[in-house]
Amino acid sequence: MAKPAQVEFPGQKRQRVRLRGTKHANEATAKKLKKDLGRLLDNPYSHLPEMLWKGKMRWGRTDPVTKTLKELDKIIKKKHDTKWLSKRMMAKRGDPVAKAFAGSIHACHDEDFTTVGKFSSASFGSASFVRRGDGKQGYLAGLQNYSNVTLRMLPWEEHAKRGMYFFSWKGGFVCTGPDPSPPEEWIEDVMSRSRFKFKNSEHEGAKIWLTDDVELESVLSNEVDDGFIKFTFKNGSMVVIGFESLKSGDKKDTSFIQHLALSMLPPFLPSIVDIDAFWKPSGWPSDTDLPRESSEGVDKILDAWQGLVMNEGLVAQAIKRSVLDSIESGLIVNSNWIAGDEYDEVRKAINDVAGSKDEQDLAAHIVMICYQSGFEDNIGMRINTRGETSERKTPTLEVLEGASCGDILGVLWEDYGLEALGEIGITGDEAEDIWHKQNTKPKPFGKFLKSLDSARESAKMSARIPTKSGELGGSSGFIVDLIRIGLLEGFGKAERVATSRHPSIDVAAAAWAWLLAADRSSGQEWHFDSDARNKAGAWMQSTKKLLDCGALLLKCGDDELADLTDEWFTNLNLLKTETGEA
Repeated sequence: MAKPAQVEFPGQKRQRVRLRGTKHANEATAKKLKKDLGRLLDNPYSHLPEMLWKGKMRWGRTDPVTKTLKELDKIIKKKHDTKWLSKRMMAKRGDPVAKAFAGSIHACHDEDFTTVGKFSSASFGSASFVRRGDGKQGYLAGLQNYSNVTLRMLPWEEHAKRGMYFFSWKGGFVCTGPDPSPPEEWIEDVMSRSRFKFKNSEHEGAKIWLTDDVELESVLSNEVDDGFIKFTFKNGSMVVIGFESLKSGDKKDTSFIQHLALSMLPPFLPSIVDIDAFWKPSGWPSDTDLPRESSEGVDKILDAWQGLVMNEGLVAQAIKRSVLDSIESGLIVNSNWIAGDEYDEVRKAINDVAGSKDEQDLAAHIVMICYQSGFEDNIGMRINTRGETSERKTPTLEVLEGASCGDILGVLWEDYGLEALGEIGITGDEAEDIWHKQNTKPKPFGKFLKSLDSARESAKMSARIPTKSGELGGSSGFIVDLIRIGLLEGFGKAERVATSRHPSIDVAAAAWAWLLAADRSSGQEWHFDSDARNKAGAWMQSTKKLLDCGALLLKCGDDELADLTDEWFTNLNLLKTETGEA
């Protein structure tokens, strides 16, 4: 049935229709296409892969690439017959590469290129091309943009899926059949176009490319300094990239693995190269292998890198972390391994941890004590830069890079600080008093260690009063605590404690008894009710005796200490009797 009549009005603009996936070609695009298509028409064989493999498939069959090349040869012989090309490019059957090739040859005969197709692929790149015939757009784009090293391989993707290998570089394009052996020229070109600067070397006839941070002698002897990744190709050629080089570079730089994979088809690197990573923590015994779990973890990282699911800049750090996490014994400080048996060895490792000399000395002791104490259920410990801990799956103590001595001491002080003080000559009640003060009211450890002499003197004085703070309960215990605070920390502080809120009448009475004995009661009556003051009156004399005895204990010589200690306990028993706590 005829379509309805269309009416045009005077001055009406004619409607323009443009196919999806096309664009208007600017002057530069048109000029480039004309140049590329002219080359294709002049020398079509140069745009096709060179078949290097001369073998036969199973049962003597011809390989699919050779079959396609024969079809393309027929088209080349008819390259000036546009009528024949028109039929071939629209054929419903036949080789799809040949169909796209016929369409591209037909497009070579055009004079003007006003509208062109747009092709874009995350893997193969993007390009403009002339849409001609019924061929696949990607195949047309690949055949018409031979200068694009990656895109030129796209028309051969189905052949690659059937086991054929293709290698593309600036100087050539070849198919090696089912044999994944890249030409030496391909390796050289890929290295020259990568983001790394390589230095060339040779060993036993095989070419070797190394980044500046790797020495050939280290690679050949498997001596690992800062770590490297080694690519060993099937033909014996070798590429070695140091960890420092791997970490450097701009985010915009193409990943080396991606750069390598997109120069071949199929982009399956394990078929042409073996990739191995080499790194051991400094200090690891040369005659001892790393745990088996480390190689398993490294293999997973390399697989993720090859699969383009891991950022290239993180590969080196991930490998180091995998190795460190697998270590089952010893200490790890700033990625350096030490056995943890000798103090000098541990102290040397702590040299690289931020902190003063005194902090480093104490940190070395406390780290060693922690490790030698063992770990419950073989769950180790990791100390991070925030002064926090996390679990390790192996019975190992690790100090992460960037953590300071203050972080180490702060984390381990509660459990191992008392023993660490013993290692620097502070023991007994003196050590316990110093440890307790730092544990309950922590100071920065640099400041704490600088004031350690005065802290030791204070601890010695504290040790002279035989009843410790908090040792006794009840009213007599509160009186003893106030006596200790007044004599050791100042009567003003003790007065503030005594006049604070009281939980019971007995505690209030004990506080008032101390205030009376210390002659600090003037003007403080309003803090206490009459019952508490009355009860305290009966305790004041024994409290006064205990306070005076405590003052003498702090001033006496060593020869008087024993007698005054006995007197202290006598007065304390008297106080406990009066308070009903004997």
